[in-house]
Amino acid sequence: MKLCCAAVSIACLLATDFTRAGPPFVTDDPEPPPPGSWEINVPFILERTPGTTDMDAPLFDFNYGLPDIQLKLEVPVKIVHEDTNGTVAGADDLLLGVKWRFFNSEKSQLQLGVYPQVLAPTGNHARGLGEGGAAFVLPFLAQKNWEKWTVYGNIGYWWRGANEARNYFYAGAVLEREISEQLELGVELFGNSPKERDGRSELAFNVGGTWKLSKHLNLLFSGGRDIVGETHAMAYVGLQLLTK
Repeated sequence: MKLCCAAVSIACLLATDFTRAGPPFVTDDPEPPPPGSWEINVPFILERTPGTTDMDAPLFDFNYGLPDIQLKLEVPVKIVHEDTNGTVAGADDLLLGVKWRFFNSEKSQLQLGVYPQVLAPTGNHARGLGEGGAAFVLPFLAQKNWEKWTVYGNIGYWWRGANEARNYFYAGAVLEREISEQLELGVELFGNSPKERDGRSELAFNVGGTWKLSKHLNLLFSGGRDIVGETHAMAYVGLQLLTK
């Protein structure tokens, strides 16, 4: 009986490790890293809009786990190329956040959380880097697991301090499936209300996944574009380091 319980516990832990969600998708999930461990994502992210190519090359995304808590710091290196004005590169705005998973039911495999984050205007906005003002976001997160499937989503609101910017709502949802012990694939649908004063609402999709290279290293990848909006292409390719 003890051996059976131990085997079930190990299987549950392995399933939880593999179904850790979030990157490479835009939509956040409520699951933090295991207590005392790091999740470090280093992706290259590209977004193409009319006349502009915007890249994080790379983004350093540091996450540390505490019991039901995740501490986050994002440090982006930005490259912006405008077809008419050339290219600028440098440090972009920092993002700091604290995720709190306030509900986690092993029986129903349902998780709920909140994820307040602050954008610090450290980029040189005069050169086209950063928003030019502080910003704050408060999303509500939910996730449900069953068998080899995971669905998670969020809905939130951005308060933005830059003069030309506009506060906006956003939402997203991801459906993922474990294909094998090494591969997990997913699809994402996400959108937002207008971000700029003369802008319009956007709706986009992504397809992507996670390829498990080793116990502590994953390859993350996704790609998509706007269904409604001006983003012609977006792509995410990076490595994820897990210390547990």
